[in-house]
Amino acid sequence: MKIIGEIPARLGSKRVKKKNIRLLDGKPMIIYAIDAAKNATTLTDIYVNSESDVIGDIALKNNIKYYKRSKELATDAATSDDYNYDFIKKTDADILVQINPVSPLIESTDIDNIVKFALSNNFDTVITTKDEYLQSFYNNKPINIDINKQLSRTQDLQPIQLCCWGVCVWKATSFIKHYEMTGRGVFCGNVGFYPIEHSKTIKISTEEDFCIAEALIQYNRNKNENKTV
Repeated sequence: MKIIGEIPARLGSKRVKKKNIRLLDGKPMIIYAIDAAKNATTLTDIYVNSESDVIGDIALKNNIKYYKRSKELATDAATSDDYNYDFIKKTDADILVQINPVSPLIESTDIDNIVKFALSNNFDTVITTKDEYLQSFYNNKPINIDINKQLSRTQDLQPIQLCCWGVCVWKATSFIKHYEMTGRGVFCGNVGFYPIEHSKTIKISTEEDFCIAEALIQYNRNKNENKTV
């Protein structure tokens, strides 16, 4: 079975310029995803999927493969459905594991646990989530509380599952079939959700996110160093 790890990374980004290669605590942000993928035990191959040879060179120098996507699949209009369909078809994956480079706190153990969860439960799709135990409303209507009863304690609530996209897993055949039928593949077949630690769910979309991620990385490093003293 070919379980292929894919790190999708465009060079262009609007809110945080060239964020995938911007230094995060001293090294390009994409290196965090590369290192996590390389240290995972469940992946049989690893690619960076990018239109940029600059990013591709980083992949090759770190001993993983570079899949060069077309420029059409690297525009703001291109969806993850589109570039993942293209990637699956060209690499002949059985299982696609997407590791998001803008989620730099994801670790190799997270990747392995999510892959094993997907396989053992026979899911076609698994999406990582941030589970929030908060009294929640959508469009002014309660989601997980009854406003006509005494307010529920947060620990008694059903969590709100927020997709954080740190790692996603798809059965290739299910993704392809669903995409070719509907033009969509992200939520295909039997869908499962995998909650991860809140600190690992940060997804860098803004300068503030970047600063928070860097602070967390430095905090974790200092904590680990203190353990060895």
